[in-house]
Amino acid sequence: MVILITGASGFVGWNAVRHFTERGHDVVATFHTFPHYLHQVAGCLPVPLDLADGTAIDQVVARFQPDVILHTAALSRPQEGYTPRQLHAVNVDGTGRLAAAASAHGSALVYLSTDLVYPSFAGRCDELTPVDPSGAGGYSASKLLGEERVQAKASRWVILRSTLLFGDGTSRSNSFSQFIDRKWEAGEGAPLFSDQYRSFLYVGDLIRAIEQVAITSPRWNELFVSGGPERMSRAEFGLRYADACGVDRSMCRVMRSDELEGYVGGGSDIWLDTSKLRAAGWQPRTVEECFIEMMATRRAE
Repeated sequence: MVILITGASGFVGWNAVRHFTERGHDVVATFHTFPHYLHQVAGCLPVPLDLADGTAIDQVVARFQPDVILHTAALSRPQEGYTPRQLHAVNVDGTGRLAAAASAHGSALVYLSTDLVYPSFAGRCDELTPVDPSGAGGYSASKLLGEERVQAKASRWVILRSTLLFGDGTSRSNSFSQFIDRKWEAGEGAPLFSDQYRSFLYVGDLIRAIEQVAITSPRWNELFVSGGPERMSRAEFGLRYADACGVDRSMCRVMRSDELEGYVGGGSDIWLDTSKLRAAGWQPRTVEECFIEMMATRRAE
């Protein structure tokens, strides 16, 4: 298949490029400013693309006629201080233009959304849980609007609301495990909140979920939540990650979110019931199982 991946030098996109090229697909890997290693990957064609440029979006989709578009690109870091206008231009309008181009050229669209569309203390969530995005500096609201554009403009689509992700990525990506790694590499203790709960998901398992519902057994025009099998705090995740890495637990600064100076945010509890996705043939793994795979991959590389 021809698979076009937006945000291909970002965390999820970078891992998706490797996954799908290794399985023999032809991958068109779009990026904005940072191509990373993409030109070195057999079966991958790097293509610059600005999602704020509607004409460029249509031209790229028309040129390559992908079977599936995997849309991972977004302005996603609240700490970068994006304005509402910037967030809307890329995460909402750019997504809408991509969805329209996919429909016009016969491509299916997979849209990666976020569990932050739910209220901060929603608790257990599935596809029917009422949404109420309220945090992440406007990011979560822009992703929900992006979902609406996809459903309105794409003829074939799948939406996956993913939880907090971990795994290895590029030098610029910032998965939760990479955030911890960088603190440790700097000789600092990683601040880990005891009052924020999520369903931590390994990036490799997210990509397997995408593959299942968009390539192996397509489930067009459906929404899925995607998270790991356990509800845990950031602190518990960090301690278990330290054990897997052979790092002393003293390098984990366990605290409440209101104890970290300068941090904007508070406690939260969002964990995902992935019964629908598992019924479609996908099975998430425990964090320890995923840590084993991560360590093996690091040794091999």
